[in-house]
Amino acid sequence: MIFAKRATSAFFIIAGAATCGSALAQTSQSDKNDIVWSASGGGWRAMVAQSAYAQVFSKLGILGGDDDTMPQIKVMDGTSGSSWFTAQFAFSQNYFNAVVNGNATSLGQFTKAWMDAYATTQSNILPICGILQELCDMGNSSGAALSMIAELLPLALYYNNSWPEIVHAMYNATSNMVYDDPNMLSVKASSSEKLADLSGVDVCFHTSLLPNARAYDADTITYLAKDYTNVSSSYTVPLPYDYCIGDTDEEWLPSSWPGGNVYNLNKNASFTNSNVVKGFPMFPPKETDGLYVTPEHDKDSDEAIVSLSPAEMSPPFANDPTAVQISVASSSTVGYISEEVASYFAQYFSIQEYGIQHSSSLTEVQKVEMKTVVNKLQDVLWSTGLLANAATMSGWTEPNPDTMPPATESNYWFTDGGYTDGPCAAQSIARYQQKYGTSTPIKLIISNQNYYTNNNNNILDYFNYSGNEGKEPGEFIWPEGVEAGPQTNPQMSKQIFGEAMTAEELNALFAPMSGTNLTMAVLPVATTVDNEPFGVKAGQQVSIAVINLNSNIPTFVVSESVIQAATPGLVSLAESIASSQDLSDQIAAFVGIASTTSAPKPTPDSPPTTATGQTADSTTSPPSSSPSNSANVVGSHMPSMLSWGGLLLVLPLFV
Repeated sequence: MIFAKRATSAFFIIAGAATCGSALAQTSQSDKNDIVWSASGGGWRAMVAQSAYAQVFSKLGILGGDDDTMPQIKVMDGTSGSSWFTAQFAFSQNYFNAVVNGNATSLGQFTKAWMDAYATTQSNILPICGILQELCDMGNSSGAALSMIAELLPLALYYNNSWPEIVHAMYNATSNMVYDDPNMLSVKASSSEKLADLSGVDVCFHTSLLPNARAYDADTITYLAKDYTNVSSSYTVPLPYDYCIGDTDEEWLPSSWPGGNVYNLNKNASFTNSNVVKGFPMFPPKETDGLYVTPEHDKDSDEAIVSLSPAEMSPPFANDPTAVQISVASSSTVGYISEEVASYFAQYFSIQEYGIQHSSSLTEVQKVEMKTVVNKLQDVLWSTGLLANAATMSGWTEPNPDTMPPATESNYWFTDGGYTDGPCAAQSIARYQQKYGTSTPIKLIISNQNYYTNNNNNILDYFNYSGNEGKEPGEFIWPEGVEAGPQTNPQMSKQIFGEAMTAEELNALFAPMSGTNLTMAVLPVATTVDNEPFGVKAGQQVSIAVINLNSNIPTFVVSESVIQAATPGLVSLAESIASSQDLSDQIAAFVGIASTTSAPKPTPDSPPTTATGQTADSTTSPPSSSPSNSANVVGSHMPSMLSWGGLLLVLPLFV
């Protein structure tokens, strides 16, 4: 089914060009506020939800509009699954037209066609598991957990255990089969390629730069440092980075890059017996943990073999990324299982070990056995380099990841932007301030594509609250994850507002939207504070609206059977959001414009349903049998232990 080019429909307002200067002049002469739109990840549910929000915002005239009397979105920023939407929406005219030129029903049809095309990338894959064939054979004759193992292992092997290859195949299928844009795979994320329909809108992709990485073939490790001439300033946490494309420019935020120090490794040393990550913060965090450390590297080398200045590091994607490449860097959600990114890899496993040690359901003997399995897994991955490309390496310069060269000492590595800023509001505000300053109040819309469990910690992190008590903005923190568990890694505090807020106060602000699972909260006006790592400057007043998705569609929609099971819920999600008059009215009221009459709600007569067939109702939770991404040892911002990454905890038993 091809969704080809169409004429612009009556409701869509064609964007007109506006220079930075004219935008500033308009702001100073009008009571209207510019809008910043930031979005969290959430895999395919995030991508689909963003398409529906974009249709609503376009109908309201605030996204890509040219009416100087109306407020306009000046920055749109997304991470992970939301970045897949951004890559297509901002750089493919046919995708853009399919989203904004139509109604809720046509968007549902487009979503169905898109997901069906994506499913073809994971069909007819032979059940071949290599050295793990015994495990796959067990899965084919066992219960649900091992059955999923038997389905996912051949998929991972088919795509060479490479996240870039999986996502590239997804874009290849959908752009060719659904919206007829073969250029999608190679289009540059540049101002010259950004659609004219989004003139005046800066489009950003949020990602996380990892603090150290091994070059497997060279058997070296590079530790990035705040000051590369001072090894004691080596970073312990991922660094937040945005790639932003304006009408006339494209640049990274921040614009500077760290240098690093390169050390030899001992080829014969196991990961768990080496000094590669000795001294780095592990879970649970200690009072003495901080943003910097002096690496002890490995036993056979006590000095850096070379120090690399920022100019000597390789520029990411040769300073000319494609839209696909930058969205892959933004969405490498299982990057923590890449053994190449040593401290990040170890921090993830330290949470697993903590969960094992403090489990109330395991005997002491079982705890020892489980810890042995975890350690063996780390050593197997370290010695083989099997999952290197679960993270994204910046030396990928050609459109097809099949041609990606081996990593060198001067390459950077990226993981999902959610591991430095889930809803990426901090750097989206920083981008606005970079272009327009801090003197004008702005409106911030956060689309929080949360799973049905409460993850308002994502929002609380921007305020002064119990989770960052005693920490200055930008300082070391190991934040809370969803519900009771920690996030997979420590990070820099993303507090950007001076006001205090509690979880109870925030939760009380949310109200449901009829006919959907959405809830929305309008927060009290907040004022920014300085946060140097995120680029935020103090003194700007920000009005904030948060839309929670509250969906039970899993984040990790991978393997043909899971894709097919999730597709009806994703179709319903698109239709229910795009047809919501309640959403349109509330956003219009928030930004200060008159609402529009939305398209008729799609049939059938029954309310929208979720992936498991539930009636869409914000007060209900999915049944325990529904697809879930919450079964971690501790629980955090990570996929299910039945995902590609988590499954591998059992693999050393069969290697």
